[in-house]
Amino acid sequence: MDPGTFDEEKLRAFMRAGVNRVSLGVQSFDDDVLKLAGRSHDAREVERAIEMMSTCAVPRWSADLISGLPGVNAGTWRTSLERVIAAGADHVSVYDLQVEAGTAFYRWYGEDATGKDAKEGLPSEDESADMFRDASATLGAAGYEHYEVSSYAKPGARCKHNQIYWQNASWYGFGMSATSHVNGERVARPRKMGDYYAYVDALERGENTGAISTGGDASDALFEHIMLRLRTSDGMNLDKVTERFGEQATKEIDDAVAPFLGEYARYETSAEDGSRILRLNDLEGFL
Repeated sequence: MDPGTFDEEKLRAFMRAGVNRVSLGVQSFDDDVLKLAGRSHDAREVERAIEMMSTCAVPRWSADLISGLPGVNAGTWRTSLERVIAAGADHVSVYDLQVEAGTAFYRWYGEDATGKDAKEGLPSEDESADMFRDASATLGAAGYEHYEVSSYAKPGARCKHNQIYWQNASWYGFGMSATSHVNGERVARPRKMGDYYAYVDALERGENTGAISTGGDASDALFEHIMLRLRTSDGMNLDKVTERFGEQATKEIDDAVAPFLGEYARYETSAEDGSRILRLNDLEGFL
């Protein structure tokens, strides 16, 4: 939820509908950073939204922070981390700014930004990496578990939806541009309003919806599975890899990881069922 576009009445309506977890798009507690990032809210509205979490007795709430935003430095970043900890967030997601082609940020800060649109102020890659390390150390010292590359949770407060995604399990999406992943097949809804209305009309008529399948071949599925599982502290169950993709796939993974065992990766045995687990070592926040 955007801190600047919801109120207590709306939050209570969500609660009555059964919502038991809220994610706040905080991004930063610094007004200058929020303004440079083009956000519609300011730090005061962030604080007001956090107060509402308590007033409405939201069972769990999460805060999103973004490193690498224009105007962010080590000091403003640490302040945002400390304020989100002091606010009592159950879960914190820390993302690094990605400047995508075709966006306003790309015109302003991209590699090809020139002329009147070009702006300065993005932290360097090294500075952004330092912020990521600081987040891992600061949140870890405050009792948050770094259970996925971008995710930190208090005990028992991991995000179930995100865990389903990283386990490559099935989930359902609703609404414009939403994606679903069911029985190994991913489907995306139309991104434009007119196309989405046409999609809904087709559903109501019982016709082919024209939803976009984004499923790949077996090699794509294996790559995605490896990428998703190794970004978590739980790691990848190699016995399950064998069940799904075959012994050859597991052998290729073992061969690929062999040079990195010890310092960067390790094998462990599951206490639950004795299966073989491959985990990456969290040296500096998974960097």
